[in-house]
Amino acid sequence: MPTGTLVSDASSVERITFSYSTPPSTVAPKNWVGIYADPGNGPVDQRYVGPSTLWEYTPLASGTVSFFSGSLAPGNYIAFYLANDGYAWLADPVRFSVRATPQTPPPVFRDAFGRPGAGPGQFSSPAGIAVDTRGQLWVADTGNDRVQAFTRGGKLVRVLAGRLKSPQAVALDGAGNIYVADTGNNRVVEYSWWGGFVREFGAGKLDTPRGVAIDTAGRLWVSDTGHQRVARFDTRTGAALADVTEKVSSPQGITSDGAGGAWVVHNGRAASGNVAVVRYSADGRAVASIGASGGLATPADVAVNAGGDAYVVMPGYGGVAQFRAAGRCRADFGTDGPGALSSPLGVAVDTAGQIFVADAGNHRIVHFGVPA
Repeated sequence: MPTGTLVSDASSVERITFSYSTPPSTVAPKNWVGIYADPGNGPVDQRYVGPSTLWEYTPLASGTVSFFSGSLAPGNYIAFYLANDGYAWLADPVRFSVRATPQTPPPVFRDAFGRPGAGPGQFSSPAGIAVDTRGQLWVADTGNDRVQAFTRGGKLVRVLAGRLKSPQAVALDGAGNIYVADTGNNRVVEYSWWGGFVREFGAGKLDTPRGVAIDTAGRLWVSDTGHQRVARFDTRTGAALADVTEKVSSPQGITSDGAGGAWVVHNGRAASGNVAVVRYSADGRAVASIGASGGLATPADVAVNAGGDAYVVMPGYGGVAQFRAAGRCRADFGTDGPGALSSPLGVAVDTAGQIFVADAGNHRIVHFGVPA
C-alpha cells in the first residue's frame, strides 16, 4: 500500500494544485506527479503504459505542485504521485475534471495602415510593435532596418534608423525611452524619448535577440534566442543581471506581466507540457503558462491586456489566439475578411484594450477592437 499522500486543490479554475507528502525513506530527487487522461494510459497497475499529458518533479518530502488548466483539453484526468522516474505509486491517485472555457466574441477589424516600400510610413516585413504612454505605436520595420513611430491612426511621428540591422522587437519604459532588439547586430539599442542614441546592451554576448521588454522594476528582459536564454540588464547602468534559463527553448516575443516578471513566447519546449508561452517571476522561475502541445502554431509574440487576456500571434497559422492568461483559448481572429493576416509577427495592446498587429506578410499594421 502507498504510504504517501496526494491531494488536489480545486480552488482556482485556472490552476490545478496538488499537495503531496511521502515518508523520508521514499524521498528522491526524481519523484514526480504525472497527469493522464482518464480513462487512458496512466500507470493504474504501476507500470508504464503511455506518456503523461503533463508532469513535474516533486523532490521534497512534502510540498505542492501546480499545473495550469490551459495546458489541458476539457475532459477527465487522473493524477499519479510516482517514485523516482518510475511508475510505483507513492500515494493513491486523484481524479479530476477540466471544463471547457466558454468562447467569447473575438476582437473585430477596425482599420489598417501602411503599404510595402522603403519610404516614410511604408513597411518591409514589420515585426515587433509596442505602445507608449501617449498611445503612439512603435514598429520594428525589420526589412527597412529602422523603427518607425505612428499615432494610433497611422500618422508618422518619428523614424529611428542608421545604426540598426533587421530589428525585430521594440519596448518602451515609463520615461518614453525606446529599446530595440537590433537582431542583425546581436545587441539591444536604447534611444531617448526624442530619438537620440543612449547605449547598447549585450554587444558581443547576444545571439539573434528576438524580443525585448521592460518590467515594472525597470529591468530589461531580452529573448536571447541563439543562446536559449532570457538575458536581463539593469537599464540604469547597463550591467548584465541574472539570466533566465528555467524551461527556456527558442524564446521569441516577450512582454512584462505587470508584476515584476514577464511572459515569454517559446516555439515549444521538450520539458513537461511542451508549453508555448511561459510566465516567469521576477526571480526567473516559471510560474504560469498558456497553450498546450499542439495548441499554438509557431507562436511569435504575446501581449497581455489589463483584464488578463493574452493575445498570441501565430505566423504559421496566420492569425491571433486570445487566451485568458493561464487559461484556455477564448477566441481566435485575423484569419479572414479585411483584417486577414499574413505571417503576423508582433502584437501590442493599448490602455483602452485596442489590439495592434504587425502584419508582416502584408507589410502593414492592423487594428482590432473589442466588440461593442
